[in-house]
Amino acid sequence: MQIIIHRGTHQIGGCATEIRTDSTRILIDFGTELPDAEGNVSSDTLKIAGLNCGKADFDGVFLTHYHGDHIGLVSGIMEPIPIFLGEAAIDILTAFSERAQNSYKDISGRLRPLAALKPITVGDIRVMPIPADHSAYDAYMFLIEAEGKRILHTGDFRLHGFRGKATPKLLYQYAQGIDVLVIEGTQLLRDARQTMSELELQKEISKEIRSHKYVFALCASTNIDRLASFYNATPRGKYFVCDKYQKSLLDVIAAKSGSRWYQFDKALVYGENLKLRERGFVMPVRANRSFRKIISMYPEAVLIYSMWEGYLDGRSPELSQFVLPFEETGNIRHLHSSGHATLMDTQIICNAVMPKKELFPSIQRMEKLSKN
Repeated sequence: MQIIIHRGTHQIGGCATEIRTDSTRILIDFGTELPDAEGNVSSDTLKIAGLNCGKADFDGVFLTHYHGDHIGLVSGIMEPIPIFLGEAAIDILTAFSERAQNSYKDISGRLRPLAALKPITVGDIRVMPIPADHSAYDAYMFLIEAEGKRILHTGDFRLHGFRGKATPKLLYQYAQGIDVLVIEGTQLLRDARQTMSELELQKEISKEIRSHKYVFALCASTNIDRLASFYNATPRGKYFVCDKYQKSLLDVIAAKSGSRWYQFDKALVYGENLKLRERGFVMPVRANRSFRKIISMYPEAVLIYSMWEGYLDGRSPELSQFVLPFEETGNIRHLHSSGHATLMDTQIICNAVMPKKELFPSIQRMEKLSKN
């Protein structure tokens, strides 16, 4: 069995990992590269023979989750190669495709649903999806078995989210003593003490919501855990209101999840019939003209910026311009928790599975980093 890292070792995002045997080829993730610190995006399109050029020669593509740096290039995958993604994630991607210019509608007929701990066999490769806590709902790690070898590909994950504590237990049960561990290293050079847990973040969000009558929440429309924190922190007597697109995503999750945390049954669609000024509200927003118009009606409102700070360092001029009025008035709060593993999280996973070999980061590198 061979592992080929086509991209993803020297930058964050743009991941693509091939695993092949003598008779079968699969790919894990096929994403676009993230913009650099100046906001520039590489124009170099990754070409993989048999996947998006030449003659189709892959038996399947497995997607860990729906973020663009992991799925952004999937529209170029040749037919009839099947594409596997979590069932709820497919519904989220479908809702996103109905409004996005970069649509994934052309691959909808080839999407195959994944279910937690339900193995799928493609050729002579067996893939078991293991639930992962990430800022994308319905994300998975993959346990891959073929030719007497076992590989764990983590994709993006964290242990400080609402479901993070379950991950080491699942890996201890299903993935101990693997041959190779392919693990994310997004936050290896960051101080774990600066990473707030989702529970800690939810408490801070609740304080801000109770302290201000009008609250706008700027976060990714698909960061379901963060939206759940805003929704569940909204007290009785105050509206949680959003646009039709955001409501459609929340409805998808409510239908798939059995947890009360994700029901969103009191979320309302923005409209003139709501007495927003009288009762107050919490409103998830995105950086576009429609929301700027609504925001202009509430100059006393507070904006909670709940996204990666790096977007405001030149990578996203649109976001920087959107938050500028709040920065000028001081009515902005930066409350965010990363969707990625800390150094300690990475060490915990390595200890849980006890791999014979790691593909970045190595145990030695992690120990060195933790001492610096």
